[in-house]
Amino acid sequence: MRLSVEGPGETTYVQACYRFPNASHPDFFPLTVLDSLLAGPSTLNMFGGGISNKTSRLYRALVEKELAVGLSGGAQATIDPFLYSMSMTIHPQRKPEEALSALDDEIKRIQDEIVSEEEIARAIKQARAIFAYGSENITNQGFWMGYAEMFADYNWFLGYLDNLAMVTPAEVQRVSQAYLQPRSRVVGTYIPVES
Repeated sequence: MRLSVEGPGETTYVQACYRFPNASHPDFFPLTVLDSLLAGPSTLNMFGGGISNKTSRLYRALVEKELAVGLSGGAQATIDPFLYSMSMTIHPQRKPEEALSALDDEIKRIQDEIVSEEEIARAIKQARAIFAYGSENITNQGFWMGYAEMFADYNWFLGYLDNLAMVTPAEVQRVSQAYLQPRSRVVGTYIPVES
C-alpha cells in the first residue's frame, strides 16, 4: 500500500512500515538484530542515547550513495504487535523511488544471502550497546522493571543481552523473509510543494 501527502517545505521524506511482533514473541530478538544490521540499532523505547548507524547496510546504500541524507529504523519493545518503520530523508537531487528501490535491494540481499557471522556479531554488539545506554541509570532501569512486567516479566529485561547473543545468521534471514515483504508494508511519502 502506498500513500503520498503534499505540503509546504523543501524536503521529501519516505517511511516504510512493516508488521512487527510484540516484545515477548520469539522473533523479537532476531528482528532486533536485523534492525541493527539494516538501519543501526533502535533504542526500543523513549530512553537512551543513540549511536552511529554509519556501519549499517542502509546507511552505506542510501546515504553514502547520496540517495538520502539521513535514515533511521524504528524497532520498539511493545506489549502488542506493532510496526517496524524505516524513515528516509531523501537527497534533494533524488527521487523517492530511487531510495525505496535501494531499500528493497538491501532487504532482498539479506533475504537471499546468509549474512556473515562477523556482520551479525557487529550488529549484536551495537544492539547490546544501545540497550546498555538505555538502561544505565536508575530511572531507565525502573522503567524497564515495570514495563517488562507488563508484557512478559522482569526476566525479559534480565535476559535481553543473552537472548541477543543467541541470534544466528539463519534466524536473521528467516525473519527478514517472513516480515519484510513489500506486499505487506505501507509506504508513505511526504512531497514538498511550493507555498
